[in-house]
Amino acid sequence: MAKPFALSTSNPLKKSDFENLEESTPRVPFEFTLTIKVSDLDTFIADPQLQARAIGTITDFNIEKGLFNLFVRPEASSDRDTAKEMHYTLFLKDPHGKSWTFFGFKEVIKEDSFEMWSQTTTLYYYIWEGHSDYNPGETKNVTGVGILRISVSDFIKQLTTFKSNAPSALEEQEAVAKFLNVFAKNLWQSYAPFIFTTTAARWNEHIYPMNTTQGVAMGEKNLYPLDTPDGLTISVQRFKVKESKNIVLLLHGLTTSTDMFIMPEHQNFVNYLHSNGFTDVWSLDWRGSGRFTYNLGPHRYNLDDIAKNDIPTAVEFIRRQCGEDTKIHVVCHCVGSISFMASLAGGHVKGISSIVSNSVSLTPKVRWQAFIKMLFGPELLEYVFGYAYVSPRMAYFPGPGFGKWLYWMERGIRHECKEPACHLVSFMWGWGYPAAYVHRNIHPTTHRRLVDLFGGTSFHYYRHIRKMLFAKASVSFDKSKNYLEECQKRDMPPTLFISGAENNIFPGSNKMTYDALKKGKNSAAVEYFEVPGYGHQDTFMGQYAHIEVFPKILAFLNKQKG
Repeated sequence: MAKPFALSTSNPLKKSDFENLEESTPRVPFEFTLTIKVSDLDTFIADPQLQARAIGTITDFNIEKGLFNLFVRPEASSDRDTAKEMHYTLFLKDPHGKSWTFFGFKEVIKEDSFEMWSQTTTLYYYIWEGHSDYNPGETKNVTGVGILRISVSDFIKQLTTFKSNAPSALEEQEAVAKFLNVFAKNLWQSYAPFIFTTTAARWNEHIYPMNTTQGVAMGEKNLYPLDTPDGLTISVQRFKVKESKNIVLLLHGLTTSTDMFIMPEHQNFVNYLHSNGFTDVWSLDWRGSGRFTYNLGPHRYNLDDIAKNDIPTAVEFIRRQCGEDTKIHVVCHCVGSISFMASLAGGHVKGISSIVSNSVSLTPKVRWQAFIKMLFGPELLEYVFGYAYVSPRMAYFPGPGFGKWLYWMERGIRHECKEPACHLVSFMWGWGYPAAYVHRNIHPTTHRRLVDLFGGTSFHYYRHIRKMLFAKASVSFDKSKNYLEECQKRDMPPTLFISGAENNIFPGSNKMTYDALKKGKNSAAVEYFEVPGYGHQDTFMGQYAHIEVFPKILAFLNKQKG
């Protein structure tokens, strides 16, 4: 047993924590014998939760109700490579009539077949007061933890206990075989190398529906398609709790989308703004959004197109909807930030009340490894290999085809996790282990959703950024305009430049921009904030960003409300 402690689903104990507690605290004998009852095998197999009843005995407790989930989405394990879990939830009464909950889980780690025996025979468990399920988002006051292990002899005995109430011996054998087939199939999907497991069920699996808005807790949600002057359709999404003359406009990065600001698995940026006085939030899905399928074909759009067409179109539409006297505060990220600053420098947008720019803006800079990729990658992939685009989803396509070799190449370099989308995001952007964020900041559910949160793109945007790297400043595609120099000439609105201290995509870029602008006429208008322990994307998508990043942005926005 352990000293009481608070357990939340955002910080479950690690296996090493269980083992350390087991070694450092007095052990109490604890064992149970359970019978798992499946009332209807076909219904059980069709149920995504694979839920059955659990009955039996447990040391010093009466089991009032028990549930068993055979293979479910990971929620209890802290290992981000967990593919499946088995859950045991037992509602107990002790000899004094007090209620307790026993929650235990086994974890199945993807592709880790050498550990199959220990994973399927080791149960990590918590005990807390009262009867309640282990639900994401809830905190439990845990009073006991432990590890239960099945011995070889008990496992052999267990194999002889499969029974069915089928009317004939043949039907009983068929029922047992059907159950074992489900068991083996789930193990295969988890343990087999990824190249063999890209079944339709896997490559089209979504923890949350694509482009869901269920992460926004309050207010109205409206989506507006907009046609740009060059004939492309983009969109803005409005999240309004109540009318306000101080609105926030969000711009995502290349291949991400509005989804990065409204993630359901933890406190997101839109909810945070709503809860702290900014009740009218808009998000622009510009032409590089992962929501648009036209990015999955070769095109010749560049960042000037975003600056001249997408951003002015959105700002004009918002002013028509909210009034010309509305104060627009822009929070922009990555390529969305480069493009917005280019739009401002080029005079395409005016009257902006304040800007928060994350990661990169007017002086793009990358690590030398990423520069080598930028130097040769677009032409190599487009003209030599004949790829129309690159996407984190490539590794999930069925069969051994399109782009899967890129994942295995990256997997040979990076060993920090086994999530294919994580490796391909690193391939597409920057250089690091991983490149786009610090792993510890990313919620396990977010890590499994990367394939939905990052989309695909053609290669022409890379070519424009490459020109900026050579120029050591943000420039137009034809290099006739230097946007950094243009901003130095103009009166800028109050601007906060931020960056993670461990930014592996555009390291030091926003600090360079801040230093350049601090020397000129905009000295009083610019601020800089570096976030310790953060990278590029996790400043908005991190599970603790609402504690460690958002308050700084909020304080800046509040100063500009007027």
